Amino acid sequence: MTTWSTDAYHRRGWAVNLDQFAAATESVVVGGPAHGCRAIDLRVAGGIDLRLLPDRGLDVGAAWFAGVPLAWCSAVGESAPLDDPRDTAWVGRFGGGLVTTCGLRNVGAPSEGHGQHGNYSHLRARDVRVERTIGPEGGARLTVSATVDEVGALGPHLRVERVLTTRSDAGGVELIDTTTNLGAGPEPAPLLYHVNVGAPLWGPGGRLELDSADVRPRDHDAEAGLRGWGEPPEPAPAAAEQVFEHRVRARNGDWAVATVRNPEVGLAVEVSWDTRTLPRLHQWRHPGLGVLGIEPANCSVLGRAADREAGTLPVLDPGERRRTRLAIRVGPA
Repeated sequence: MTTWSTDAYHRRGWAVNLDQFAAATESVVVGGPAHGCRAIDLRVAGGIDLRLLPDRGLDVGAAWFAGVPLAWCSAVGESAPLDDPRDTAWVGRFGGGLVTTCGLRNVGAPSEGHGQHGNYSHLRARDVRVERTIGPEGGARLTVSATVDEVGALGPHLRVERVLTTRSDAGGVELIDTTTNLGAGPEPAPLLYHVNVGAPLWGPGGRLELDSADVRPRDHDAEAGLRGWGEPPEPAPAAAEQVFEHRVRARNGDWAVATVRNPEVGLAVEVSWDTRTLPRLHQWRHPGLGVLGIEPANCSVLGRAADREAGTLPVLDPGERRRTRLAIRVGPA
């Protein structure tokens, strides 16, 4: 079996340039809708290749494993953030990608003056830092951290400190967000991670595996696809999106797992999350786009007014911190 441990080569007396095992390339896009935006491309031996987008909240754009694309990317592709996304403007700039973060003050339908899915993915990260280290197992690690603030001069102040880590021979990426209310009063803080899987994994032979105790369709369109929620639907360009909510049983202590497996491609993508701070799971399936959204969250997708009425709106008190964790791993089917 191939080893990506740099220690193994050092023991042979070979001089090893760490660039062979882990490389982070920072750049600025020239031309197109994302002109002037920053990007960080991560490559690790035996792992996932990732494109990070600091000007979109340090979300994860395109991703590949052994040359196979993992993420669904929309026809919009990479684009610059909006200064003030209102109503449903979020959709017009939704490029897809492996992870799009929704929040920090609204998730789902526009509500109480906040646009669809909030502002997070249109906020520019600062204090972006890239570190390359050797882990205790001898493999190379890449860690990217940044701070993202949703703040107004006279209004609320929510801060996210994000850390993304990938390493050689692991085939995965780990995301940890620490959200803090730096404002003077309690602040609603709904959060959802939009993990988008596309072709070829979410295609012929693909299936979503989930230990779901209960599945609830959001509306009549979702009811029509309820029986086949775990399989890619037949392509239907004019069809509507289908959204389900699952009550998922935790598997590893407090962690829940959803797996997209495709034996025809030979790969499986496992998405896991900490249910202590992400207790809900939504699924997005669109027959017209060929996309599967796996969406761990702490809220509904109906907007903050609906959650407020239901008594389920997540709120952070002044000074309160919340730690959310998400992991994505790729392996053989």
